[in-house]
Amino acid sequence: MNLEIGSTVGDYQIIGILGAGGMGRVFKVRNTISDRVDAMKVLLPDLTGEPELADRFLREIKVLAGLEHPNIAGLRTAFRFENQLFMVMEYVEGMTLDQRLREGPLPVAEGVRAIAQVLSALGYAHRRGVIHRDIKPANMMVTPGGVVKLMDFGIAKGEGDRKLTMTGTTMGSLYYMSPEQIRGTQSLDARADLYSVGVSLYELVTGKRPFDGDSQFAIMSAHLEKTPVPPIMHDPRLPQLLNDLILVSVSREPEARFQSAEAFEKALSNVVPAPAPAHQETAPLPPRPAAPAPAAAAPAAGAPAAQAAFAAPAAPPPAKAAPAPRPAAAASGAKSHRALWAGIGAVCCVAALVAAIQFGPWKKAAADSSHAPAASPAVGTSPAATPPAPATNPEPVSTPAPTAENTPAPAAQQAPVQSAPVVKNEPASPLKKAVHTSSAGSPQVQQPVRPAAQPPAAQPVQTAPPPQTQAPQTAVPVQAPAGPSQAELAARRAELQKIRISLAEMSARAASVHSTLDNLRRSQAATGLGMRGDWLQAASLMDTFMRGSNDALNAGDAPAARDFMDKADRQLTILEKALNK
Repeated sequence: MNLEIGSTVGDYQIIGILGAGGMGRVFKVRNTISDRVDAMKVLLPDLTGEPELADRFLREIKVLAGLEHPNIAGLRTAFRFENQLFMVMEYVEGMTLDQRLREGPLPVAEGVRAIAQVLSALGYAHRRGVIHRDIKPANMMVTPGGVVKLMDFGIAKGEGDRKLTMTGTTMGSLYYMSPEQIRGTQSLDARADLYSVGVSLYELVTGKRPFDGDSQFAIMSAHLEKTPVPPIMHDPRLPQLLNDLILVSVSREPEARFQSAEAFEKALSNVVPAPAPAHQETAPLPPRPAAPAPAAAAPAAGAPAAQAAFAAPAAPPPAKAAPAPRPAAAASGAKSHRALWAGIGAVCCVAALVAAIQFGPWKKAAADSSHAPAASPAVGTSPAATPPAPATNPEPVSTPAPTAENTPAPAAQQAPVQSAPVVKNEPASPLKKAVHTSSAGSPQVQQPVRPAAQPPAAQPVQTAPPPQTQAPQTAVPVQAPAGPSQAELAARRAELQKIRISLAEMSARAASVHSTLDNLRRSQAATGLGMRGDWLQAASLMDTFMRGSNDALNAGDAPAARDFMDKADRQLTILEKALNK
């Protein structure tokens, strides 16, 4: 039979060659009726006479016919043409993880998510009694969209298979083969596939295989006798939890590994969460530009602070425009000017009142009725409240000078009085001198008032010195506390390492418990029953405490990690006793 590019086999035209293996070749074909592109697999011409290989090829067709999963390359159809068996499968565009490894180790998130998809496919196949037995990166195809497809069920073993041998196993498969497969154990189960998954994950994140050798015998001996180097020794950036999970998965004894694909997948979800939806934006959106403030809200450049403070707006400002902040110096200057003008106005009013009293038409009558001048009433007090001076003392000094106790200070003087103590014997202000002189009959009444345009008491008092006048303080060097010694650091690292090992062992026990719970849940669901609530609660608490212990380990908090692990161990012990583990 001529199987060349351009030739036609039944309703399929060969348009390319996808690869060749130990049993057959895979072509890229196009259905001449539907124009759909598929992959077509056929046995090599010189092997068609081998009955054992023909049976294995037929077994692969039947196995794939019973599997339908988004992470398994599905079977389209199978047919015979010129007494030769053909299998048409889903065409998966992309590259295998083995080809991807040629570019270097995968990032942790990419490798873990790829293996999680493989475990999803294996869990589906294992529940249907199918064991793949040839798990390796070369049989994991990644599409451009990141979907992983598990391929090549050529040596897959079903529930009814009892005589399937290792004939046709290639050198590449030995790197990923479980110890029980190497020993030729007949009763293989799903844990053999999980071992191969662990070896594949080791290689994906480190770029190195856990077991290697110069010959097939050396490789097989390494699987049976050696303990792999921890992945974190190849790449210290790997998460400690991932390192521990990989070591659990490649344990030589099946009982020490994960007991189900679901348990392995659930443990990996603690390392890398589920991927975000495909439609989610991966790049951050640019920041939205701020809307410019309206021009009317900003004061004119160069306007004096006092003018800006007293100017009344022609129209109310826009609702969304925030007023420009006024400097503190301008605000204090505005208060100072207001106090000054208020003081000047008060002085002018008092001077006018005094002048009216001194030079008014009733002055002469008041002078004739009394030889001694009466003391002028204090500013801001009623005449009845101030007793008149004795008539026998004409001297003006006999009249007590008004003080701050009986004379209310003008508006310009109130602020300084509040911030400084009152001195009762201080000289009278210009305003007080003007009142006292007018009582003595001096004609120069308004002379003291004129300098009051800027009275000393009206000056603003600074309650704190300006920042530039403060003397710079000399920084006093503080000696940093001595860090932990090398011995203490080594003890901490040793303690953390002990907890990590204990947590890894606990993870294996927890995986076994989860596997048993999953099997029990399925069997009870088939009979219409549900799981016990206390068991589910204990399993949930166990997982929560184990995650807390792992987080504390990553933070270097050994006491918290130990506390979480002890709590998880109590829940795990409860489940093991309940399930007779």
